Amino acid sequence: MLVNCILRCGLLLVTLSLAIARHRQSSFSKSCYPRGTLSQAVDALHTKAAWLKATIPEDRIKNIRLLKKNTEKQFMKNCQFQEQLLSFFMEDVFGQLQLQGCKKIQFVEDFHSLRQRLSHCISCASSAREMKSITRIKRIYYGIGEKGIYKAISELDILLSWIKKFLESQHARISWCARGTYQITANKIHKVPNCLE
Repeated sequence: MLVNCILRCGLLLVTLSLAIARHRQSSFSKSCYPRGTLSQAVDALHTKAAWLKATIPEDRIKNIRLLKKNTEKQFMKNCQFQEQLLSFFMEDVFGQLQLQGCKKIQFVEDFHSLRQRLSHCISCASSAREMKSITRIKRIYYGIGEKGIYKAISELDILLSWIKKFLESQHARISWCARGTYQITANKIHKVPNCLE
C-alpha cells in the first residue's frame, strides 16, 4: 500500500514536470499572439512614433545617444534588460510627456499594450536590481534635462526596430525548432533534446 502510494506520487511528479517543461517549450509560441499580430502592432507604433516625434521640438543633441549599438545586443539577449528598458520608456519618458491630445494618449496606451503583450509572450524572472546599461541611460536622460524627452522620443524608432528584430528572431527560432530537434547558437547547428527550454 505504501509502495503504491509512493509510485502514484512519483508518477504525479513526473507528469507535472513534463507539463511544466511542455509549457516552457511553448511559452513564446503557444501562449503568445499569432505570428503577425505583434509585428503589426510594432509597425503601427512606428507610424505613430513618427507623428509623435513631429509634435515635439527636434532633438538637437547629436553627439549623445541613449540607445547605443552595444545596447541592442543586450536587448536581443536579455529579457530583464528588455523589461527595464520598456519600463524606462513607459515611466520615465512617457510619464514626463505632456499628454495633451488623443493621439499622444493613444500612442502611450498602444506602447503599454505592446509591452504587456511582449511580457505575456516571453517569460522572464524579474529583477529588483537595475542593470548598469539602464542606469547609464537614465543618467544621460536626466542629465540633459527636459531635452531628455526629445532625445528619447527621437530614438523611439530605434527601440521599435529592436523589438521588431527581436520578434523576428524569436519566430525564426520557433519555426526552426518546430521542424526538428535542432537549434542554432553562435552560428552552429546542434541537436538538442528540447529546442526552446
